[in-house]
Amino acid sequence: MSQDLWDQLERRAPEIADRAIQAYAAASPRYQGTVPEHLYRHMAHTTREFARLYVRVVKQERELHDDELLLFANRGRERGAEGLPIADFMDAYLVGARTIWDELSRLSRGAPPAVAGDALLRCLQSVMHAGFQAHQEESQAAHSEERENMRAVVRALVDGQATAEFADRVDLRLADSYAILALRFAPHPSESVGDAVGRRLAGRRKVHRITEELTRSLADDALVALDPDGGLFLVPSEPDRAAADLAAARAAIPRLQRAAGIDVMAGFAHAGSRAEVPAAAGQARHLAQLGSPAEVAVLDDLLFEYQLHHSSEAVPHFLSIVDELRREPDLLVTLKEYFAADFNRRQTARQLHVHPNTIDNRLSRIAKLTGANPRTARGLMSLAAALTIAAESPS
Repeated sequence: MSQDLWDQLERRAPEIADRAIQAYAAASPRYQGTVPEHLYRHMAHTTREFARLYVRVVKQERELHDDELLLFANRGRERGAEGLPIADFMDAYLVGARTIWDELSRLSRGAPPAVAGDALLRCLQSVMHAGFQAHQEESQAAHSEERENMRAVVRALVDGQATAEFADRVDLRLADSYAILALRFAPHPSESVGDAVGRRLAGRRKVHRITEELTRSLADDALVALDPDGGLFLVPSEPDRAAADLAAARAAIPRLQRAAGIDVMAGFAHAGSRAEVPAAAGQARHLAQLGSPAEVAVLDDLLFEYQLHHSSEAVPHFLSIVDELRREPDLLVTLKEYFAADFNRRQTARQLHVHPNTIDNRLSRIAKLTGANPRTARGLMSLAAALTIAAESPS
C-alpha cells in the first residue's frame, strides 16, 4: 500500500474539512448554504482530526485506542449541552466521512486500497458511538434539569409563590392566566411486568407520550408537571378564554387516551389571573378525582359530587349507610336503579324484572335499615350523598 497516498490524504485534511462544512451547510435546512462561524470553529477541527485519525489507523494497521476517542466524546457532550438535535450531529459525521472518501478516491484515481472502505467504516462507527453516547448523556441531563426547573415553577405557581423573577432564573416565562388540567392516569400494562428498571422506563415512556400529545394538541409552551400517575398541565391563557380552553381540552383528552392506550381522567379549571392559580389547581385536582375516563370534569357539571368529595365528620356516617345496604345486595341494587329511573318505581321494577310492589317493599326495608326514607326529599338527599361518597371512596 502506498504510504505516499495516505500522506497526501493527511496533508489534505484542512481542505477536506472545508469542503465538508460547505456540503453540510448546503444540505442543512437550518443553514441553507450559509456557513456560520461556529461550524468553522468546531466542525472543521473535528473533521480534520477524524481524517488524521483514519490515516493513522490505516498506516499503522491497528484498531482505535480509547484515548483517541476522547475528542469526539467531548464534541458530543458539547453539542448535547447546546441542544443540537442528534440527527444534525449524525449528518455532520456522515458528511465528513463521505468527503474523506471522495478525496481518497480522487487521490487514488478512483481505485482506493482494498482495506480503505472497511477501515473508514470502523473508524466512523467508533467515533460516532463515542460522540453519540456522550451527546445522549448530556441531552438527558439537560432535559432532566429543564424538567425539574419547570416542575419547580409549577409548584411555586400552585403554592402562590411564583414570580416573574423566579421563572426568569430558570428561563421560563409566566403567563398572566392559565387553563389548568389536572390529570390522572391508569397504569399501562407494561408498567406491571419485568424488573424495577423496566417498569420505571415504561412509566417514563408513558409520560413522554402523554406530554407529546398534550403539547401538540393544546400548547407547546405549557407548563408540565406529570408523573406516571398523573399531575398538572398548565396552558397559557387569557382571562376571557375559559370556554375556548375547555373546548380544546375536551377535544384533546379522548385523543390522548387513545394515543396512550390507558384511561385518562381530567379535571379542568381556569385561572383568570396568576393569583387565582392555587385555587384553580386545587379545584381541578378534586374534579379529576370525580371525572370519568376520556372526559373533562368541570365544576358546573359536578356541583353535588364536588361538595360531597370534601371530607367532613359526616363522611363516616354516609359510608355506614352504604355498608348497611351491602349486607342485602338486592336493596343496594334497587336503590341505584331507583335513582337511575328518576324515582319511577314502575320503571325500576321493569329494569329489575320484578313487580312494582316488590320495589315498594324494598324501599320500606331500606328506610328501616338505614334510617333514610327514599320516599322523602330528606331521605333521598341522604341516600344520594351516601352513594356518591361511597363511589368515590376506596372499598
